[in-house]
Amino acid sequence: MKTEVRGQKSEVRTLSSLVLLFLLLLLVWSAHGQAIILKTGQKVDTLGLRRESDMVMGKVQVGTGSGEIGYHISQIARIEFPEPRGLKNGADLMTQGQPEKALAEIEPVLGYYQGYKEVPGGWWAQAALVKVSVLAALQREPEAESLAADIQKSVMDPETARGAQLRLTPALIRKRDFEKAIAICAAAIKDSADPEILANAWVNKGDALFAQKQWDTALLAYLRVPIFFADEKLVMPAALLGSGKASARLDDKAQATRSFNALISAFPKSAQAAVAQAELQKMQKQ
Repeated sequence: MKTEVRGQKSEVRTLSSLVLLFLLLLLVWSAHGQAIILKTGQKVDTLGLRRESDMVMGKVQVGTGSGEIGYHISQIARIEFPEPRGLKNGADLMTQGQPEKALAEIEPVLGYYQGYKEVPGGWWAQAALVKVSVLAALQREPEAESLAADIQKSVMDPETARGAQLRLTPALIRKRDFEKAIAICAAAIKDSADPEILANAWVNKGDALFAQKQWDTALLAYLRVPIFFADEKLVMPAALLGSGKASARLDDKAQATRSFNALISAFPKSAQAAVAQAELQKMQKQ
């Protein structure tokens, strides 16, 4: 019996060691690619970073061990971070119509990169944009507006600022403030060169026009996305659903059916696919 107990304890210790080794490897993998690029052009590869006041501290290899080196924020041109997994997961969950789960994915990303908010190369702004969309979907509009304003104040990139504003347009449409929503979309369409922003702007403009029962102009806005921005997969379900619904309102059942079926086939897990299925059933009964 004692031999059996000792064997079990030995097995537990072995498993514990393997788990610890896995966690250490995971830490190294997650830190891989965290390099500090100084304004002098020097690149400092690190095993991991932490923020301490106005300093960024990097863990570096020193012989067979490791040490830590620090640089003032003013010395840093940018930091090369690997793209956080939670960013894509959060965006994917939003496409699937699961904003609560998306929020759980994006919060840790936002929390970590808050410390590198003003450092080029961090992922704070991208994570914040996803969170604005999540908050808007959850109809937590004051929080969404506050975060969007924070993004606009914090970033130098005008495209990111436009992206933040665009994510507020669904709330404006719900409030029936169509004029302001369309103005934001029109400004983005005029000034942006970013395909993702342009695709979002056309879909949001289509939604505002659709809400005003301007079916034909809404349809033209939605169709811009599959025609000109076919690579923008995140916004494609909304564009296909909008074009299908607008076509149905214009009594073009053939075009509506094509749009709905394309949506269901290409994005079966999206929230829009379920709506498209319901719209198809509704048309069949008419």
